[in-house]
Amino acid sequence: MAYQISLNDEEYTILAAEAARSGLDPEQFLHKIIYKMQPATQRKRPSIAQELMERQYLEGKITHIPSGEPPTQEELDAIEMCAQWFAGGKPLSEMIIEDRGPY
Repeated sequence: MAYQISLNDEEYTILAAEAARSGLDPEQFLHKIIYKMQPATQRKRPSIAQELMERQYLEGKITHIPSGEPPTQEELDAIEMCAQWFAGGKPLSEMIIEDRGPY
């Protein structure tokens, strides 16, 4: 079940500013506050992977947290272009054999 709350402009401005300071959008910020208000016995801990991604995002090590949605056609095209670019040349195994020289 989902609920809606009403905020006036001033309240929303304060909420948005605090959320931005935390690097979150207002909805994520409210979820974080509510999570902290729950008794420890009722808390459902996020997965370690999710915590790691959030920490890396806040530290600026990654540009976004994956949403789990399938990639768009534009993203698939970019992935394919990178794959073609990196796939060029000889396989590493052939280069190692060549570097060894004759026995």
